[in-house]
Amino acid sequence: MQKIKFKATIASIAIFFCASLLLNAQAVYQRANDYTINLARAFGRELFDLNGVPYLQPLVETINSTSNSGFFNRAYVPENVEKPYFRVGLKGMLGFVRDDMKSYSPNMPNEPLDLNKLSQYINYKIDLNDPRNPKFVVTGIPDTAALILYAFKVYAHRGLETKLIKLPETGPTILGYDERAIYIPRYVLDSLVRSYPVIPIINKPLFDVLPDSLRATILMAVGQFPEYFTLPKGGNINSIIAGIPQLEIGSLYGTELLLRFIPPVYMGENIGDFSFWGLGLKHSLSQYFESPIDIAFQTVYQGTYLNNKIGVTNSELKALATIWDFNLEFGKRFEDIIDFYAGFSYELLSIKSDFTYYLPIETQAQLGLLEMIKIGELPNGQPIYRILPPDASRGFPGDTEPQQTKINIIDENFKFIFGLSRSFGPVTIFIDYSLSKFNILSGGIEYKF
Repeated sequence: MQKIKFKATIASIAIFFCASLLLNAQAVYQRANDYTINLARAFGRELFDLNGVPYLQPLVETINSTSNSGFFNRAYVPENVEKPYFRVGLKGMLGFVRDDMKSYSPNMPNEPLDLNKLSQYINYKIDLNDPRNPKFVVTGIPDTAALILYAFKVYAHRGLETKLIKLPETGPTILGYDERAIYIPRYVLDSLVRSYPVIPIINKPLFDVLPDSLRATILMAVGQFPEYFTLPKGGNINSIIAGIPQLEIGSLYGTELLLRFIPPVYMGENIGDFSFWGLGLKHSLSQYFESPIDIAFQTVYQGTYLNNKIGVTNSELKALATIWDFNLEFGKRFEDIIDFYAGFSYELLSIKSDFTYYLPIETQAQLGLLEMIKIGELPNGQPIYRILPPDASRGFPGDTEPQQTKINIIDENFKFIFGLSRSFGPVTIFIDYSLSKFNILSGGIEYKF
C-alpha cells in the first residue's frame, strides 16, 4: 500500500523536530530565559521554512511518479460491449532514486542590515547639538522580541559573509542519509553583537548606544542560544516499492472507468491514519479512424490524506495531496501472443500540509527545558548524556508551546512509458518501465470477468 512512500511523507515533518536519545555535550545546560526560548522558536521556524521545500522536493518527485504508475497495460478500448466487463488488479511499482535526489544545499535565516527596516524595531534620533560629538539616542523600542530576532538574522548574515559562520555544503534530503548541523558559535555571536554594525555618523557599534537593559537581554540571549541546529536525517532510501489495488469497468462508447481506493485505516504508529483514492476515464481515439495501432487518452485524478503523531515530541502532520495525470497511450495487439504498449504522461501534483510541532528535544535540552543525565564517556573522554522525558514537577517541562506552519508544494513531471502484457484467458500479467525524473519499473496481474 505504498508503505515506503507514506513513511517518507511522515518523515517530512521531522525537519528540525527529530528526536535523538543521546547527546554529546560538554556540560548540562541551565534553563534559558523566556526571550531566548522564544528566539529559538522563531529562529527554528524560519529555519524550517527555508529548508523544508528542498528537503521534501525529492519526496514530491517520488510520490508523483510512484503513485501515477500502472494506470494502463493496453491502449485498446472496445467501442461498445453487450454487457459491462470488470478488471480487478494489483499494480506493483519499483522506483529507483537518483543520487542527486539525496542532498540539497541548506540555508539559515539571515538578512543584510537595512537601516530603514531597523527603524521598524527601534526608534532613534541623532543628536547633533555638538557637531564634534554626535549622539545616537534611542527613544523607544516597540517590540523587543522582534528586534532581537532581526538582530540575530543580521548577525547571521554578517557571520556568513565573513565566513565566521559556515553552513554545511550539503544536507540530506528525506531520501538521503547523513548527519549535518548548522553550528553558530557563541563566541562568534558575542563578537558580532559587540562590533557590528558600526553607525557611520557616530562611528560606534550600535550595541554601545543601546539601553543597558536591552544590552543585558541581548548578551543573555547570546549566552543561552543553542549553538547547534541539527539538520534532519533522511531514510537512506535507494528504491521505493508500492502496491495499489485497481478496478476498471468498460466499455461505453469506447470509454473505460478506473477506480482506486483505500479506505481510512490506521496503519501503525509509523504511518497513522491513511486514505487513498483515484478516479479516471480512458477513451479510445483510434475508433474514429483507421489505424494499425490502438490509441487512447486517459485522465486520472487521485488524492491521499494522512494524519499522524510523530516521535517523542508528538508532532502532528495533516497532509492532503491531489494528483492529476494525463496519458496518451499507444498499443499493438498480437492475438494469443503478446501486447506491446507505450505512452506519454504529464503529471501535476499538489501537496498541502499542516504541521503542529515542538522544538526538537536536542534544542529543548540546550535551552534547559529537558533534563540530561550522564550515561558514559566517549574514548576521548567526552561525556555522553541521555535526555530525559519532560518532568514539570522537577522544573523540566519541555516545550509547552507548539508552533504551526503550512507547506504547499506543487510539482510537475513528464514521463515516457513502454511495456508488454500477456493474457492467459481472463488473467493478464504485464510489466513496463517509465522514464522520467524518477524512473519506475511497474508490473502486476489482473483478472477480467
